[in-house]
Amino acid sequence: MVRRLFAALLLLPALSATVVAGLRADRLDPQPRSRPSVPPGKNVKVREIAQDALDNHLRVAEHSGDPRAIVDALLDLSRFNRERGRSRLAVDYSRRALLIAEKAGSRELIRLSWEELVSSQDRAGDAAGALASYRRFKEESDRLSEEEKKKQIDILEQKYQFERQANTMERERREAAVRTLAADRRRFQRNLLGGSSILLGLIGFGIYRRRVASARLGRELAVTDPLTGLKNRRYMLLTMGGDIAAAQRKRRNAPFGVRPSDADLVFLLIDLDRFKSVNDELGHQAGDTMLIQVADVLRESCRASDTIARWGGDEFLLVSRFSDRRTGSVLAERIRTAIEQRVFELGEGHTVQRTCSIGFASFPFSVAHPDALTWEQVVAVVDQALHRAKRAGSNKWVGVTASDTAAEEQFRQRPGNTLEQWIEDGTVTTEVRI
Repeated sequence: MVRRLFAALLLLPALSATVVAGLRADRLDPQPRSRPSVPPGKNVKVREIAQDALDNHLRVAEHSGDPRAIVDALLDLSRFNRERGRSRLAVDYSRRALLIAEKAGSRELIRLSWEELVSSQDRAGDAAGALASYRRFKEESDRLSEEEKKKQIDILEQKYQFERQANTMERERREAAVRTLAADRRRFQRNLLGGSSILLGLIGFGIYRRRVASARLGRELAVTDPLTGLKNRRYMLLTMGGDIAAAQRKRRNAPFGVRPSDADLVFLLIDLDRFKSVNDELGHQAGDTMLIQVADVLRESCRASDTIARWGGDEFLLVSRFSDRRTGSVLAERIRTAIEQRVFELGEGHTVQRTCSIGFASFPFSVAHPDALTWEQVVAVVDQALHRAKRAGSNKWVGVTASDTAAEEQFRQRPGNTLEQWIEDGTVTTEVRI
């Protein structure tokens, strides 16, 4: 008996590393895997050994004093207990991880801790607590975004002041030139042609400045939907290249063998169910009022860094910038629930409730082959996923993910319904809200 106990103690560090690596692998690979059946007694023993190994990993991390290692160990313990039904214990571990992450000031650790806390509270049946935690996290994220916006505004204000000073100096120079011309009328007459050229130049400069201001205002109006105040299709076409370049830099600068969790663009196409009946029964004014309120729901459900555009009619395109592709279903369900629960007030005492259908996919579409599809082709896949959700019934979402084993030539467009063919031959997998 003593000899067996001694052998188990020798194996404990290796088992700890194995269990932690397994949990982190589960975190990177959310797809369920089949596991060999284990007799009940041995299964309980394995869980006890795994718990001891994770506790030992936490003690080692606390001894090292490294906040990242401590937070990782606490999050591993939280996931382990959450998966085994000990949700309240998982909530405690995730709260401890959040406190340490906030003291360390790491935005990445704070984000991971908040996500685990929301998942643990939801698993524990505390829907109100999970919603409150998500709102706090969203408020903090929005606050940081507002600080970044304020910095940009300060930069623009400094630029404006510089231009204003330059304009003042230019105006003073022009006034001095006018005084000089008035003081020497004879010279002005002798050089009438030269003076006329200067005057025409000043007039032309004023006209040029007015045209520049008008063009700037026109560009702003050209990328904004006049009804909802959201961005429009033209804005997406103009700015998507910059978003893709930024995501590519994040992947390029990541350590070798590590896939960053904030280098994906998640595209979601949202279409209202039975919207035509609102126009038919209450008129187009009521339909426009509903679209304005839908835009408000989308703003409340998304991060400040996300881009929301009115794609056409009652369709909206959401681009979740610098996200993890595995969060697509979470965001789709959040938007679906928000629209389903909203009571739309259409004026004259009329109220309606509607649902929506959503299709989503990520860019790059294939992690193994990032150049297989352009972002426009990914949006086309999302549109087919949306139609698939419509055919399955209202109030549903369908997500499309490229298979890890698919070759690059399998992603070529085909005649007919490309998505259906990809699903049949295993090029892609789908995630559906039933």
